[in-house]
Amino acid sequence: MKSLFHNGIRASYLALAFIPPISAIAKEPAAPKVLVGHICATSPTGMAMVINDRAGFVLEPQYSDRPQDDAQVAPGTTAPDGSYLKTHFTHQGAKVTLTWGKSGSQAFLATLTSDKPIELGLRTKRTWADFPSSWWSVSGGLDGYLVNGREGYLPVSIRTDPTPTRYEGNYAGEVTMFVQLTPEKPLRLTAGMGALPKFETIIDDLAQAEKSYQKHRISSTGDWGGFAEAIADNMNYSRTYSSFDHRSAHIVGRGWWIYKNNNHNPDFGPYFCWDQFFNGNLAVLEDPQGARETIRGVLAYQLPDGFIANCGRWDYPDDGVRNFCSVDRSQPPVGALSVWNMHQRWPDQSFLAEVYPKLVRWHHWWHKNRDGNQNGLLEWGSAKGKFEMARLETGLDDTPHYDGSPMSGSQMACDSVDLNALWSMDALYLSKIAQALGKTQDARRFAVAHQNINRLINERLWNEEMGLYCSRLWQDQPNGQPAFLTRITPANFYPLGCEAPDKNRAERALQFLYRPEKFWGEWLLPTVAYDDPEWSKQHYWKGQVWAPTNWLVWQGVKRYADPAHRAEFARRSIRLFMNNWNESRQCCENYRSNTGKCGDNPHYTWGALLNLIGVEALCEIDEKFQPVPYQDSGISENLILRNIPFGGKLYRIEAKDGKVTAARE
Repeated sequence: MKSLFHNGIRASYLALAFIPPISAIAKEPAAPKVLVGHICATSPTGMAMVINDRAGFVLEPQYSDRPQDDAQVAPGTTAPDGSYLKTHFTHQGAKVTLTWGKSGSQAFLATLTSDKPIELGLRTKRTWADFPSSWWSVSGGLDGYLVNGREGYLPVSIRTDPTPTRYEGNYAGEVTMFVQLTPEKPLRLTAGMGALPKFETIIDDLAQAEKSYQKHRISSTGDWGGFAEAIADNMNYSRTYSSFDHRSAHIVGRGWWIYKNNNHNPDFGPYFCWDQFFNGNLAVLEDPQGARETIRGVLAYQLPDGFIANCGRWDYPDDGVRNFCSVDRSQPPVGALSVWNMHQRWPDQSFLAEVYPKLVRWHHWWHKNRDGNQNGLLEWGSAKGKFEMARLETGLDDTPHYDGSPMSGSQMACDSVDLNALWSMDALYLSKIAQALGKTQDARRFAVAHQNINRLINERLWNEEMGLYCSRLWQDQPNGQPAFLTRITPANFYPLGCEAPDKNRAERALQFLYRPEKFWGEWLLPTVAYDDPEWSKQHYWKGQVWAPTNWLVWQGVKRYADPAHRAEFARRSIRLFMNNWNESRQCCENYRSNTGKCGDNPHYTWGALLNLIGVEALCEIDEKFQPVPYQDSGISENLILRNIPFGGKLYRIEAKDGKVTAARE
């Protein structure tokens, strides 16, 4: 019995010894994290795939009419999840359409159509430095290996129907396969890992993907045209991937800021500070996940003291030295404003809690570093002590608004009307964010800070003679009167957006705005008044219209203006954008206020803020984040907006015969 007992124990022990631990039991391998889209910043029409943040490739059409500057490439249509993309280009006199999208979790499929018979090269372009690959020709296409970091290699394949006719650069990191396109038959293509989709299903699969995307995308019809979907087309097309920080986020566009400064390195598409916050504000309409990642991107490079750089994640030359970020200067504090607007569209408490401490640190940074005369009002500045750098901090790079202001150490010796109004708005929206997070004491503190700065704005920056808020030099005039800067720009109207004026002062400021010789022209708002000597230059911030200033002034217009002027402001902003969009799908960095034509870069995301004004002109948002149509919108046009988010739900907004209605989709 004793022996049997021991044998039994031994037998049981041996049996248990051969049972693997739970952690070692075979499991289904996790589906790879695969990103698909035009996500390579230096390849605006390239079909890109990134796998598990460790490997990736781009298959790029080699077309003859590609501009030298990618900023000239017009955006196509892009679903945020990469399920459906469509873009057009010309090659050897033929109009080519590329339609493609993600298939399952490991592949993408595509069609290429042409209105003329042509030969087109498709190149496996070498892009992200951390994602090398090797390719070679096989029957029907290409096979390759993607270097997968410490894990070795990933096998991938590309196949086309009809099959390629020839190859160049075989057995290399970049291989070009040449295909024949004819009007009679679309070329079908599949690419990815494992078993690829069948050619026979590609056309139907893409048609279904388009149908699914169109069902949920934001859109508009009616007298203002497709101004709503133009926001989505521009934002979705600007979302790119960086293997440097493993982030898929929106950048301002694809232009000289990538190819000139860093050798076409797609990892360093720059984060310009206030641009990125505006990007989040725009992208959230259709891509809340991407919008949040964009905000995370700019906040990731915040310094411990709260400082956020004018530009970050950018390998750019400054004083002869290449820098990652501009550590001497920040940019306008529009973070809380943008994040709160995002939350109203697609509420996310965890995201609010994540970014709130960083926004608070930036908010406090300003008073610690930009109140040189200690009077409670702020000044623009730069740690370099240079006026030019301090002016860059304004975001209005060459504005004459501050001409005549001396420097005092690291600040302009001038209390800034725009900075103080924006800081007040920052306090206002931080109060709302804090309240939403249940931080009632913080909410009260920020509400008090908002009231206090508004009081100082009214006491120190109101120019009674002009009937307008003005920046003010520290040193008064010899007669003891305030030394106001009277070079009037849209920045002078920002205090309306922070709720600083009473009814009388708001009306006087608006009457100044409405003067045709000042700002109320056909193409509003010029960045200096129409009668300013600098206006005729139409150069950058000297006369051109910039969407961010229009949108910031709009924050006050929608609070204080009468319905007719409110509607006209929105109408003229939409008309300016859509004239250029309908003609050449341009979403411009800025616009000439003498002709309404595109100014500098023709594809720059924040141009779409002009259209956001149109969206906001129809409805307010209540405390429950539901749409509240304006009782008197002043809008006489007939409009239908689809899939507009409020509080995480999609709504149909209709303006008809002067009445606005909102209903759940």
